[in-house]
Amino acid sequence: MTPKERMLAVLAREIPDAVPTFEWFIDEGVGEALCDTRDPIEIVERLDIDAVNLRTDYTKEWIDDETYVDEWGSKKVLTGDALAAATSHPIEDLARQADYQFPDPDGPGRFATLQRAVELYGDRRAVVYNLRDGFSEMRDLLGYENALIGMLIDPANYVALLQRAIEYNLKLAEIAVARFGIQIIATTDDVCQAAGPLIAPEQYEEFLAPAFREVIGGYKALGCRVIKHCDGDVLPLLPIWIEAGIDCLDPIDPGAGMDMGDMKARFGDQIVLKGNIDCTGDLCDGTEEQVRQEVRECLAKGMAGGGLILSSSNTIHRGVKPENYRAMLEELRASGRYE
Repeated sequence: MTPKERMLAVLAREIPDAVPTFEWFIDEGVGEALCDTRDPIEIVERLDIDAVNLRTDYTKEWIDDETYVDEWGSKKVLTGDALAAATSHPIEDLARQADYQFPDPDGPGRFATLQRAVELYGDRRAVVYNLRDGFSEMRDLLGYENALIGMLIDPANYVALLQRAIEYNLKLAEIAVARFGIQIIATTDDVCQAAGPLIAPEQYEEFLAPAFREVIGGYKALGCRVIKHCDGDVLPLLPIWIEAGIDCLDPIDPGAGMDMGDMKARFGDQIVLKGNIDCTGDLCDGTEEQVRQEVRECLAKGMAGGGLILSSSNTIHRGVKPENYRAMLEELRASGRYE
C-alpha cells in the first residue's frame, strides 16, 4: 500500500498492510535534526510519514519580530511552540458579532500550502486538512472567557456567530475537496482538560452539539473522513461525537489517565483511535529503547483488527529528542505490520 492508501484504509475500518502514522505538528528543529530541513512538507516526505496535517494560509501583519496581527484580527505573540499565543481578539462585544467580517474563504494564497503538498505528494501520501468544528473559532474570535460565558449571557448572538463559523469552515472544505481532492479533515478544537470538559455536558449539548453535528455531517457529505482531536478526559462528550459521525479520535490522552487498551475495548468497534506515545514522557526524557517499548505496548493494545493510527499523544514539539522520535518511527515499522 502507499501511505495514502494506508491512511484511507484504516479510516474506512479496513485492515491496512501496516499501522499508519502522522503528527499534528513536527517541530522545525526536530525535523531539521533528523532530515536537514525545516519545511514541514519536506520533513514528512523525507521521514516517509503517511500523512501531513496542514492548515489554511492567512496573512500576518508584523508589529515586531515576535508580534503580529493575523488576517482574523487577532494579535498574537510567538512563544517558540507550534502555536502563537493570542493577546487580543477581534470581537470585543458579542452583541456586535454581526459586524465582524470573516476572511475571504477563497482569498489570494489561501490554499498555497495545501496545493504545494498535494502537488508534491500526488497519490502517494495523504494530505489532512485541518479545520474547525466550532469551539476553537469562538475562542479565537472572543477569547477564552467570553467563549465560555457568552453562551450563557447572550445565547442568541453566540449561536449566530457559531453558525457563521460553521458555515465558513464548510466553505473552506468545499473548496479544498473540489480543487485539491482532499479526503481527510481533522478538527483540532479542544474542549476538555485532564479533569474533564471545560463546558458542562448539558451546556455543550444545548449550545455546541448542534453545530458540531452540522459541521461533521457537512464534512462527511463532501466524502471526507473526519479525525476529531481533543486533549483531556473526553469521555463525557465522546458519545455525542461518535453519534455525529467522527471516524477517528485523537489523542487518547495518557495525561488524563486515558488508556489505549481500555479505549480499544470500549470504542474500538465504532471509531479509529490515534495516539498515544506520551509526548511529555519518554519521547522527551527516556531512552530510545524505552520509546520502542512504549510503541510495542501501544501496538499490543490497539493494533488488533485495525483501527489504530500510531502517533505522539499530541505533537512532536521542541522538547522531543530527535533520536527518540526516530526510534518511535523505526519501531512502528518493525512491529506495526499486519502482513
